[in-house]
This record gives sequence, structure tokens and C-alpha cells, in this order.
Amino acid sequence: MTKSVQSWMVAAALAGAGIAVALGLNARSGATPSVTAPSRPAVTVAQAHAAPPVTTTSSAAAIALAKHLKQVGAKMYGAYWCPHCHEQLQLFGRTAAQQLPYTECAEDGKNAHPALCEAEKVEGYPTWKIKGKTLLGTQPLADLATASGYKGSRKF
Repeated sequence: MTKSVQSWMVAAALAGAGIAVALGLNARSGATPSVTAPSRPAVTVAQAHAAPPVTTTSSAAAIALAKHLKQVGAKMYGAYWCPHCHEQLQLFGRTAAQQLPYTECAEDGKNAHPALCEAEKVEGYPTWKIKGKTLLGTQPLADLATASGYKGSRKF
């Protein structure tokens, strides 16, 4: 098998894996193809990914806490693909999760705001920003209540 045929086969295999290949082959020089990372197409609204549905039921206290967090300007930053973010939303339950002040950080997520997440220096998910404090990871609802000054029922 000639070198140019081998290079062509490598290029075809890489292209099949989604890697762009600039062939620029010259049978005499024996040049090998150059490989570049695949480019990501712009995400359209129709292509935006949503988080898995929240399946748990919200307690009255979890709903009140979610409303309180929104009222005091707290923010939860996350990504639709993040299992810890989903776990956090499950702790609140479906109705309360819909009330949360949530910001989607994944570029290809539904209603994404990656520039805002970058400006807030969000490096992991979930990240909570509450009254000047940053809380990283899944938080017990009681800890969010304490951090935000929530005075209502804690029967989460």
C-alpha cells in the first residue's frame, strides 16, 4: 500500500470520528495529513438542551425557600448535563425548582448565559451565590436557608 493511500485511510478514519482533516497530500513528499479539532456549529434555539425533568414533589417549605432565594437575589449556576445540579433540583422538587433563580451556564443549554457565568467566575456546578457568599456543590436546603436568612418552616 502506498503512503498516499495509507494517509487517505487515516484521514477517512479521522473524519468518521468527527475530526476535520486537511489532506494536502503529495505522493512524492510522503506528507501526512494535518489534524485539527472539530469546530462546533452555532447552537440554535431548536438544538438547545434542557435538563432532565425534576420528578420529586416539593414541600411547602421548599417552595417558600425557593421564592425567598429569588427575592433576596440568590443565584444558582448550573449546567443541564450536571448530575449534581439535577440532584440539587430534585431536593427542591418540581414546583420549587421552577421558582429558583437558576442560570444555565452550558453554551448549548436552554436559555444559556455562559458569558454571565464566566463574569461571575463560575468554575463548577452547581454554584450558589447568596448575599456575597459562594457555595459550591449540592447544598442541603437547610444550609441554603441559613445562608440566605430564611425564617420560614424548615420542614423540607
